[in-house]
Amino acid sequence: MYSLSGVPASSGIASAPALTLTRSSDNPDYDRPWALDPEAEADFYRRSLKFFSERLRQTANPALDQQRDLYGAAAGYMTSPENTRDVLALIRKGETAPMAARTVLIGGLSHFHFSYDLDDESSTSELKSLELLLREFVQSLFMRGITLTSLPQLKSNSVIVARALTPAQLLSLDTRFVKAVVLEEGRASGHLALTLRELGIPSVFSAAGACQIKSGTLVLVDGNTGVASVDPPLEACQAMEARQDLLRDDFESETDGPVEILCSVGAARSTRLSSVYLRGGLGLLRSEFLFLSLEHEPSEDEMRASFEEVFSKVPEGRTLNIRTFDFADDKQPMFVVEPDSIGPLRGYGACVSSRLLKKELKAIMSASPKRRIRIVFPLVTRLSEARFLNRLASACAEELEYASVPHSDYDTALMIETPAAVLSAQAFADKFSMFIIGTSSLAEYACAPRPADASFTPPLAKLIAMAAKAAHSSGIPVGFAGRFASRIELIPFFLKLGAVFLTVDSYEIPNLRQAVERLAPDMTGPIFDDDLYNEVMTIFRGEDIARLIYRLNR
Repeated sequence: MYSLSGVPASSGIASAPALTLTRSSDNPDYDRPWALDPEAEADFYRRSLKFFSERLRQTANPALDQQRDLYGAAAGYMTSPENTRDVLALIRKGETAPMAARTVLIGGLSHFHFSYDLDDESSTSELKSLELLLREFVQSLFMRGITLTSLPQLKSNSVIVARALTPAQLLSLDTRFVKAVVLEEGRASGHLALTLRELGIPSVFSAAGACQIKSGTLVLVDGNTGVASVDPPLEACQAMEARQDLLRDDFESETDGPVEILCSVGAARSTRLSSVYLRGGLGLLRSEFLFLSLEHEPSEDEMRASFEEVFSKVPEGRTLNIRTFDFADDKQPMFVVEPDSIGPLRGYGACVSSRLLKKELKAIMSASPKRRIRIVFPLVTRLSEARFLNRLASACAEELEYASVPHSDYDTALMIETPAAVLSAQAFADKFSMFIIGTSSLAEYACAPRPADASFTPPLAKLIAMAAKAAHSSGIPVGFAGRFASRIELIPFFLKLGAVFLTVDSYEIPNLRQAVERLAPDMTGPIFDDDLYNEVMTIFRGEDIARLIYRLNR
């Protein structure tokens, strides 16, 4: 027996035989637990090539001739029939897509010539730039790690061990059998960790050497402390699992407190989602998580059916907040998404096209016609995006009306999760019925370029306070989402910035509701404390913001 230490990403304790999915440089000889299908790998390469080359063409700035020519040359070189044929031939001989692409595309650069005249020095520089773009593409293939079709079909309880994993890859597995996850990489603040927490799957990230664990070896994962024990005694596993506190479904979900504690949903399938947590309303449906693992783009009917299942668990008259697709960062779906190349959503941070968004909006509106819904738009940074998204929602409602399709009444809200949105919040406020402040994403931006800080920092506090101030001065309510929304010590801070609700994962609801009752027994509704706002804006040191939070909890 030995232990690996890492970062706790989702709490709980579980044990099962390991299923190691990722080859480690320290363990190159282990047997793959699944068969590599050449045709599946070839299909993965074609889809990845199409996405990356189109991104190059869309990203190129027409005003910058040299960049446009370089990106065009890279896209043309990558997609040339000869190179594509040679890569696919290697894949069909047993090579993986990343290795075949590296051999053909980077190995063949010595024979590449630009179609325009350059002197020798410029040619050398351009070739180096081209090589960097190609290496970025190859790296993206490696980072994808394993494809949907190459993932194993789980038939028994397993601890998934890998170098890295995306939310889409996790959700493509039968998560009933995923008892825990151990990764060599990963961020506790990332979307995979969020998915694991929602599903109640214990996990440990940044566990160096994890991929040396052989498939079939018993692993005990303690997501509370960030320790994975390899080949422990079976009796120890049984004792630790028996001692852990399990959530109960009989807690009282109603509260008359000053702020609602609502449930965030996304990764949990309807069969795993208990309606007890949704009695108070749906704080935020992260809609993209319902579809990340699909191999094909979901149809309007498929989306409507999924939304109906979730909405049906929420009592009539309760809040329904549905966030539209957000495919940014590590939330890439298994199907190809082609973003807009022209128009107001060109470069939209949520990485979704207006065509797909229109299908989703119509599915949301028609999923529960007798209910009033709130449509939440993520990652909006420009006024042109805000205006267009509201017009698009209005057009969808009109089309449903024209087609005599019953649909919900709706209003629109805005996720505030970037500094750009905070700085433009005052202008956004008259276009939306509510702000929902995404504390996880704001924390990432507040620490950039450093990794996100686990502590509540002055820059993050300022961004939150500024957005809340804009909502207050415009007379619209504000809610809080993300990992800091569940921090009990921050409840008084949020309440004094006008919070009307906090939306968190289901397992966090009981403790948070009890904390609200304890910390704010005399509050009857939202307030905005101008003195607190002014104080936050003058704080620049971590110890000072910690002192402020401590004082608010006294």
